[in-house]
Amino acid sequence: MSKFKIPNLVNNLFLSVLLLSPLCVENLWAETILYKNGDRIYGTVIDQSTDKVVVLKDDKKQSIPKNLILKIIFKDVKDETEINRIVEAEKKKLNKEGKKTEKEEQLDTIVLEQMIKENSYKIVQKRLALVEKYLEEQDATWEEYITAKRSPWDPVWRAAILPGWGLSHMKQNGYARTYQTFFVLSLLAYVGLDRAAHDRSDKYKEKTNDLIFKDPLIYSQVNATLPAATAQLFIQQDQISKLESLNSIKNQEHRYSADGHTALGLTVWIYALQLAHSYLTGRNWAKHNVIETPSGESASAGFNFKNTYGPIAAGGAVMREYRSEVRYVTLF
Repeated sequence: MSKFKIPNLVNNLFLSVLLLSPLCVENLWAETILYKNGDRIYGTVIDQSTDKVVVLKDDKKQSIPKNLILKIIFKDVKDETEINRIVEAEKKKLNKEGKKTEKEEQLDTIVLEQMIKENSYKIVQKRLALVEKYLEEQDATWEEYITAKRSPWDPVWRAAILPGWGLSHMKQNGYARTYQTFFVLSLLAYVGLDRAAHDRSDKYKEKTNDLIFKDPLIYSQVNATLPAATAQLFIQQDQISKLESLNSIKNQEHRYSADGHTALGLTVWIYALQLAHSYLTGRNWAKHNVIETPSGESASAGFNFKNTYGPIAAGGAVMREYRSEVRYVTLF
């Protein structure tokens, strides 16, 4: 399953309701339930007890006391002639108290129990078909995803290439998107702050060059034009202003650089964290194709290698043997 379009919570809720609730199943296998008073209903018998029968009718459960039921016909009978014939035959089995003999009631219970089992099987088959259809609609590759051989390192190398890819491969889409979002944001923040720091550095060099090479020429013109006291005051104020500007630019450069290093550290931390998350999650994710042999050994689908080293008895002497085995396991 390479992708799901709806949140996992909705997926789980849908599948739980679909598998556990009988209300999701249409009454495709209706029985005809005849009452002693002449009424009848159509529904699917899903359970029984000593004194009542549980019927699924119009997607709702309905309990019917057994003493009110004349006959349950395990098919949808609409022909009035056939129904009248069955009613007349069943009424002949009733005694003066309107009850059947104990033997007849036991026989009806056995037949009813068998029909409930068959209905349950059909309902489960229907649910499984709906689940399969639902999964196909969400992702047509779900069967391939489930049956494919898994390695715990598969999500790790994916996460190393692209942050979040490993978790996404294991259907941890929420975590994957979170890591990817924070990784991209922190990386963009680092790039932006680093560029801003370089811009401030270039600005500082430019103003320093102006102060060293251009300003002396300007100051000489000022001295030649203005009175000495006025020119000296102007030059002092201008130099103070430019030095303050240089200090401000340098402080900005240091601040941008420090924030950039913080963003870079956060980027590396997020990358390492999602890598570790992929590895830890991948260990459990890969266990689905690990089985236990009758001897208690763990094996996975495909080739399995086993090395043993231990003592053996040979001619009264104790020797040690090293043995390597290669097995191929198929899961079915």
